[in-house]
Formats: sequence, structure tokens, C-alpha cells
Amino acid sequence: MAAPGLAREIERYLARTPKSRALQQEAESVLPGGSSRGTAYFSPYPFFADKGEGHYVIDVDGNRYLDFMLNATSLVLGHGHPSIAEALGEQAHRGTAFSTPTVAQIRLARLLCERVPSLETMRFTNSGTEATLMAIRAAWAFTGKSKLAKFEGGYHGAHEHVAVSVKTPAGKLDPAGPTPVPEYPGQPAGVGRDVVVLPYNDLAACERLLRAHQEEIGCLIMEPIVSSFGYLPADAEFLQGIRKLTDELGIVLVFDEVQSIRVSPGGAQELFGVTPDLTAFGKIIGGGMPVGAFGGATSWLSTIPRERVAHASPMPAPSTPTP
Repeated sequence: MAAPGLAREIERYLARTPKSRALQQEAESVLPGGSSRGTAYFSPYPFFADKGEGHYVIDVDGNRYLDFMLNATSLVLGHGHPSIAEALGEQAHRGTAFSTPTVAQIRLARLLCERVPSLETMRFTNSGTEATLMAIRAAWAFTGKSKLAKFEGGYHGAHEHVAVSVKTPAGKLDPAGPTPVPEYPGQPAGVGRDVVVLPYNDLAACERLLRAHQEEIGCLIMEPIVSSFGYLPADAEFLQGIRKLTDELGIVLVFDEVQSIRVSPGGAQELFGVTPDLTAFGKIIGGGMPVGAFGGATSWLSTIPRERVAHASPMPAPSTPTP
């Protein structure tokens, strides 16, 4: 039973959002749970957005909300910024997706390579999830080693090998140290055997585990600032130690900067002075549009153009007119 204060707020919310309540019921008839995004739901039902204006969202009932999320902070200029709206309109008239390269892809790639220390060359993707997936595949192909190391609590998207030990229930936590825990029922058992889970900010434990599996681990993926820990930055010495260890052991170090790219023009790697082998990015690089990218030194991505690692995902047409 809700506390009196909370109960009053729920009643107020119900009274102010009748259209959203009706839309939730309609949505549940065609969408599992009424949404395509699991994190969008909250009880008794989420409000349905009608439009955004700057740092506000207006719902279908006309209620105005201060938006602290801004689509996971990817909309750094807010909703409906005139310059972005104009660029998107221009691009919509030119075309929204092509099966051939565009000049705008070169321009955006060059801008990112100039800013981010680890980037010499890169590939665009349709999402941050796809970016981390392809970075890991490139690392495996380059090293010939097929195990993945990740940190307990780290979120890197929805593909199988990273969907391990993300939100481990308290009852499954191992006091002896992190162990692979599948994130959903029916997940292939082999995934857990191919993932080595590490404790964050504990360099000694990480060194022990990485050395024990060095002949099998081809890739270590991590967020230098962990989003699911309340945006906790790694200790600088810890990051430097991980960089040194992966270099020594022949393990490709991937920074997931889908969210931490916001902290400086060159991301967390520029801020901390630690350069990974590969980096993954999300929709902030496209003004909040569904786009991502991964890249690094030219040698690390040598597996991609040669089609040893197939990558057919096109980048949606960027909203940058051809000069």
C-alpha cells in the first residue's frame, strides 16, 4: 500500500493524464507491455509524449515536464533545437537512407577522429548496442581469442555476451568474487562460459583473473565512467593499470563511451589520459538520432574491410548537406 503522500501524488497523476491512460491500454493490445522500450514503463502507466520544447516535454494531455533525461542525455541541445530541425528537414528532402556512401559520413568521421584520441579510422552503426557488438567482434577476429572480459554491473547493450552480470540479484552475488550471471531466462549457457566477469576499481583482482585467462580473452570492454553505478568514474590508477595489463597480455581494450563521450570533446579517454584500442559510441554523435559508431587504430579495424568480420549495417543519412 502506498504511503499517504505518494497516494495523493498518484491520484493527482491519474486525474491529469486520462489520455495517456487510454493510450497505454491501446498500446498494450499491439505492443508487449505497451512500449518498445522496457525502461519507459512505470506504474500506474507512463505518460505519452506529444512534443518536446528545449528542456521540456509536453504530454498528450498538455502537461509540461522538465526533462532531466533528454533521451539518456543524447539531446545535448534539447528538444526541437531550430538548427537540428532545419538540418533534418533539409536531409529528409535529400533522402533518409542510401545503400551507397555519402560525403556527410566522411565529414562526421573526420570530426570524430580529430577529437577522440583512440580514433584513426571508424565505422558507423545504427546504435550503441551494434557499436559494442562490432567492436568486440573485431577484437576477437584480430586476436583469434574468443572470450570476453567485462565488469560486473556494466551495461553495453542487448547482445548475448554483454547481457551477463548486469543487474545481478543480491541472492546470486558471489562473496568470493564476480561470476557470470545470465540476465534473462533461457539465455544460452555457453555465453556464461565465454565471459570473464571482473570487479570494478579492484586492480589486483582484475590482474589475477586476466592473467588466469589470458590465453582465451580476446577483448575487455568497459565504461570508463559507469552509467549503472550512478556515473561513477574509474580511479585514474585503475584505468592506467588496466591499460598496461591488456597491452602486456595481448587483450584488446574497448572503451564503451556511448555515454561518457559527453564529459569532454574527446570523451573520458581524453579526460583521463588513457587511450583504449577501440571505442564505441551511441546516438549523441548524431544529435540524438538512431546512430552509433566504433573505431580505433587502423590496425585494429583491419578485419572489417577485408570482410573477415561482415558488417552490413549502413549509417542513416546524416543531416549534413553535401557542400
